[in-house]
Amino acid sequence: MSKSIFDQNAVDEVIARVGKLNVADKAIWGKMTASEMLAHCNLAHQGILKAPKADKNGGFKKWVTKLYFIHWMKEFPKGARGPGRFDMKDKVDVSLFEEEKSKFVHIIGKYAKVEHQLAGFHPRFGKLTHKEWGIFVWRHVDHHLRQFGL
Repeated sequence: MSKSIFDQNAVDEVIARVGKLNVADKAIWGKMTASEMLAHCNLAHQGILKAPKADKNGGFKKWVTKLYFIHWMKEFPKGARGPGRFDMKDKVDVSLFEEEKSKFVHIIGKYAKVEHQLAGFHPRFGKLTHKEWGIFVWRHVDHHLRQFGL
């Protein structure tokens, strides 16, 4: 069974892992700095938690992509690219590292306590169920923490 960010143990694990992240840490792959990665996650996760219920499915291509990434793969591949609006490259000063890290911990902590069913629309996967959002968020965060060797 896939891990879910809605599980308090998963949240605790993520917080412990990000606690080891330092401003000077270099990505093993990709081009983001640690500050940019945290800001990227923060922006995405703020949107996920506030997203309205999806009123459309997204079509066959998004459904197949969702099956592949959410249900068949164990982790996101190193070269996976997200939507451009979440691209933080060269948009976050390294001096904001501690602020972004603190925000990250705060936002991630909200997932295990969420009181509503997430059912928003993902730009690459279409409509996701609450369970699928839990798996997606876990894999997204895990992907970026692995990116920095955590």
